[in-house]
Formats: sequence, structure tokens, C-alpha cells
Amino acid sequence: MQIDLVSLKLFVSICEHRSISRASEVEHIAASAVSKRMSDMEKRLGTPLFHRSNRGIELTSAAHALLRHAHTIMRDLMQMERELVDHATGMRGQIRIHASVSTIVQYLSTDLRDFLALHPAIRIDLEEGLSREVSRAVSENAADIGIFGGPMPFSDLRVFPYRSDRLTVIMPPDHPLSGADGVTFADIARHDLVGPQLGSYLDSLVTRAAAELNQPLRLRLRVNGFEPARGMVEAGLGIALVPELHAARYVENGQVVAVRLDEPWAVRHWKICTRDAASLPPPVHLLVQHLTSREA
Repeated sequence: MQIDLVSLKLFVSICEHRSISRASEVEHIAASAVSKRMSDMEKRLGTPLFHRSNRGIELTSAAHALLRHAHTIMRDLMQMERELVDHATGMRGQIRIHASVSTIVQYLSTDLRDFLALHPAIRIDLEEGLSREVSRAVSENAADIGIFGGPMPFSDLRVFPYRSDRLTVIMPPDHPLSGADGVTFADIARHDLVGPQLGSYLDSLVTRAAAELNQPLRLRLRVNGFEPARGMVEAGLGIALVPELHAARYVENGQVVAVRLDEPWAVRHWKICTRDAASLPPPVHLLVQHLTSREA
């Protein structure tokens, strides 16, 4: 048994208006065509749907049963259409993001919160990684959006500015440099340093600065993240470079002090990378627009 959707929609309209002629006017189909479709439907079902008289039509028990199912089908079709429209316009879907942990903590968490408040049907899969790993993931289609720092090693990706932060130096209150208004990298290179994660954006900046000084670093240990770095500094194991946003929180308990780093590279510029625009789903376009509009 086959019932086409046009005939089913006409059937619902007839039931609502209790009139074939009125249904034909509403649906903009000739009354004869509507009547023919209903007759064909009754033949396929093997049972009458209407009692016809001079006063109009009345629904049979079979029509009442069909109408219940028809309402469900039409509702589901409308829901399906809305969801597909949402997918086409980017209002629904999944976005894969790989990002540096520094941007996740400082900026991306609140930016994604605001984005998902506007688009609650979109799902985000977020994975942290080193900057060089982030850009590779996007190039290899393991991620839709990458947020990274430093140079872009893949020429096939599009790059947009995202946010900037500034590095500062945290140290114990009794450290010899704690009273300075600002320090250079040459100043801190003479002291024990809690190093950043090997291969990170910060590690590349520190390594380059040390090479320019032609001076080996006094790296007592390396840590992955700024919270562990603070813990090492509070334990007296060295000084560390952290973004100002983190340093402002760390100094509140009085266990560390923050001193400005007077170097051009102390300002770090974070970027967004994606593949070619033609290959991106609409939700990814929406998020890129949201993130780039918040660049500060």
C-alpha cells in the first residue's frame, strides 16, 4: 500500500474543513483533482474514508484512524524539514576544534559559552594540543578549526587573527628580581627557570630568545601548564613565564609576585586556522565568524 504525501496532506485538509471544495481552494488544487486523489486513496486502502451527502462529508472510522497517523507523519515531516534547514544554515551540527591549552583557558571557554548560547543545537568537540599539532590536525582534516601560536607550517590553510596575550614573570617574593619594575630575558636567563612544555609555543619563544643571547638556559624542570608552573615557583624551584591573566590571579595569595617582561616577543599573537572555505560546513563558518569578531 502506497500513499503519497500530497494526497495525505489533501486528506488532512479535507478533514479539517469538512469540505473537498474548501480544501481545494486552500491547497490551490482543482476540486476534481482532489476528489480523484481521495477516490484513489480509498481504493488503495480498501475502505471508504468519507460519507458524502448534500450537507458535506463526514469522516468514517477509518478516516479518524488515518487522520491520527497523518498528523504524526506531517508533524515529523515538519520537524525533519526544520532540522535540515538548521543544518543547511549552520544552526545544527558538530564542530571539531583543536586548540592550545593557553587559549582554551584564557579565551576559548567563554567564547564557546557565548556561541553555544546562540546555537544550542551545535555540538563542540574540543581537544587541546601543541600549536604545531593543532595546525597539522586541521591540515589533515582531523579538526575543523585550529587555534595556535607561532608560524603556520602548512600553506594550504587559511589563517585569521584571534586574540593576543602578554607574558609576565612570576617569582617568589624574596627573589632578587622581585622588586624590579620590569625585566628583560637576559635578566631572567641568569636564574633558575621553570621551563614550559617541550615543543609548545612558549617553548619556541624562550628557545629563540636564549639562542639570540648565546646563553644556555638554567632549566631546572619543565612543566605542562601554568598552574603546575605556579606550584613550582611557590616551592622555590625557579621563576616562570605566564600570561598576565594568570599572573593576576596567582599574586592574590601572596605566594608569588609578578614582574613585567620587557621584550617585543612578550606579546603573543594567537591565530585561527581552517581549511579552504568551500570545504567547511556551515556551523564551522558560524563559529569562525563568532571568534574573529571577538578579536581583541
